[in-house]
Amino acid sequence: MNTDGKPVPLRCVLMTISMGILLVLLSACPACTHKNRGPKFEDTSITVLPSLRIPPFTSPQNNNTTVEKVLRKGTEAQSPKLSPKYSWLFFLKNSDREAKNKRKGHEDSWRNHHSGPVGPPAPSRHNNHHINHVFRERKLSQFLQLLSDILLKQKDGENALTPESPSPVLPSKVLAAFTCRTDSDIHVEPGIIKELQNYQRPLLEGSFYRGAGLNVTSGRYTAPVTGLYAFFARLRIEPQEYAQHRGVLGFLRVQLCILSLCQDNLSLQQIGTFTSNEVTVTLNGVLYVQAGQYVSLFLENRMDSWLVVVKSSDFSGVLLGQ
Repeated sequence: MNTDGKPVPLRCVLMTISMGILLVLLSACPACTHKNRGPKFEDTSITVLPSLRIPPFTSPQNNNTTVEKVLRKGTEAQSPKLSPKYSWLFFLKNSDREAKNKRKGHEDSWRNHHSGPVGPPAPSRHNNHHINHVFRERKLSQFLQLLSDILLKQKDGENALTPESPSPVLPSKVLAAFTCRTDSDIHVEPGIIKELQNYQRPLLEGSFYRGAGLNVTSGRYTAPVTGLYAFFARLRIEPQEYAQHRGVLGFLRVQLCILSLCQDNLSLQQIGTFTSNEVTVTLNGVLYVQAGQYVSLFLENRMDSWLVVVKSSDFSGVLLGQ
């Protein structure tokens, strides 16, 4: 009952009791929460909100709505804007948001990643799989052949880039050469050495004559320059008619001499004998002849009958070089 003796409404009394219980719970919960869930600190301060004073009722004429407004106004004025309980609950609710966002972003990126088309699965390889050695050797030979072709192409390219090799040196012009034949038959008596003479230069295809020096009458060739000369002679020789019936004994010798000194100077020579009614003697070689010296052919008859050098026997020479 109030001061005027009138009874207080039950609704107001219940509301007042409920607000008191609520304030007690709010002041006790932060301490329990820190004690049970949070880390243990040596010096823990617990904030206890002051008790709420219930304002006295000033007038019995105030209705229930006025009492509720006054109580709500007093509570809002003395209670903090954000209580420790709600702060702690808000912290627990949002403490793992960053980790969830990271995990969600990673899952989204993995989900949005598009790999290539999925092909058929690889064949399983057993331990007892047989290796085809023939196929492997064939592949190896193909690889070696390809490598060889590449090296050849590279070598050809390098040869194409290099300057051309100098052309081979052509032989110099022949300054001295001659060819001639005997103009008539030459008779040589037994035991005589005779110098062959009376030549002619044939005007046939393939004959040659360079420079000067051949004297067809004396049968001597005078060297125009000093150098190495190659000489060739082929003489066809026959015995006299009366000697053909009784046989021929002995031998003959053909010589190419310098300055007619066959014994003092180096000479080319060839020895032949008769096995039939006719013999061909061939003589060839190289001599070093100085300018102004001459060479000539000699026939030595060491048989017991006359010999005949048949017409058109050959004699030639050419300058090889100095």
